[in-house]
Amino acid sequence: MKQILLVETASPKRLRRKAEQMLADSSTGLTILCGNAAEAAQAYRGIANVEIIGLPPGKRSLLARDLRQRNFDAIHVFWTGEQRYRRMKWYACRLGARRMIVDAGDGCIFRPTWKAVLRFCLFRRRHPLPSDHYDFFPLPAPETAPPPSQPLPFQAPESVPPPASQQAMQKASGTDSGQKILILQSAEPPQVLRALDRFRQRPMFAEPYYILLCRNRPEILQRFRGHPMLAEIRTHHETRDSWKLLRALRRERLEVVVLFLTGDPSYWKIKYFAFLVGARHRLIFNENNDCFYFNWRSWFSLLSHRLKDRSRLPVRHHWPSRARLACLIVIKLLVLPFRFAWLLLAWLRLRAGALRNEQ
Repeated sequence: MKQILLVETASPKRLRRKAEQMLADSSTGLTILCGNAAEAAQAYRGIANVEIIGLPPGKRSLLARDLRQRNFDAIHVFWTGEQRYRRMKWYACRLGARRMIVDAGDGCIFRPTWKAVLRFCLFRRRHPLPSDHYDFFPLPAPETAPPPSQPLPFQAPESVPPPASQQAMQKASGTDSGQKILILQSAEPPQVLRALDRFRQRPMFAEPYYILLCRNRPEILQRFRGHPMLAEIRTHHETRDSWKLLRALRRERLEVVVLFLTGDPSYWKIKYFAFLVGARHRLIFNENNDCFYFNWRSWFSLLSHRLKDRSRLPVRHHWPSRARLACLIVIKLLVLPFRFAWLLLAWLRLRAGALRNEQ
């Protein structure tokens, strides 16, 4: 009989479903290693022919030695992006990485070789959670914007209904039909409103769920509060709690992030978020309200266009000298190890000659 150790490195619902799939094969003996034996007995109640082992506090090393001596045929763990099970994942590595089988969700199962782990890390960077994550965890209710305290500077046409209806919000919060669109306020509010008008006149997404991330300033919030196209308005405080905000955005499973590159230097910090939130696509708007999806060819085309515009200005800019200084620093970093090796070799040669002369 094949003996399998199933480590509790995911939610009990996911682990229970996996255990039932394994027990469908009558030639499989299953052992579940969990962090709390009392909670596990309650969560896995009703599963027959399963041995449940709790992780006792202060005796982890002894238990790891006993489990290694049992020589399980496979150690099954989950890498599904759930942070509360990080310690159990590290503990599973102590039980024998060669016999480990990793389940990353969505049917992705692999052995933890260095190539497979590297591919998994690159994939998880773009997709922080598997698509079936919300089948095991309840989805939190979205935070809606508060009502406006005074008349808004714009009035939406009555004939255009808000695209983010309750049904669209539920679908967008799910997995299949809706699309979560994060709009980063990386330009002045009029530029963002122009982009929203473009989305209203020429829709680009099916059932979009627009989320605006803007600065926490009253004059900025007043411009966007109550806009019929915005389902959520979230705020940030420049660099304060930026890592916490970034982790929360990566778990949103965003489809598109909208970035504004208008040449305004006052928003350069928030622009980095567009490349770190793990969205599938990045839509870039320029100062003329033209947009394109990010790729290297379009990116270099935009840079060359900006450089040509600067070269036509009568004011002399200092970017060439700064670019030369940056290149010089990179060249020094590359050449320094070889220069040090050459100096060390010359010193050894001189030292050897001095020793021969003394003899």
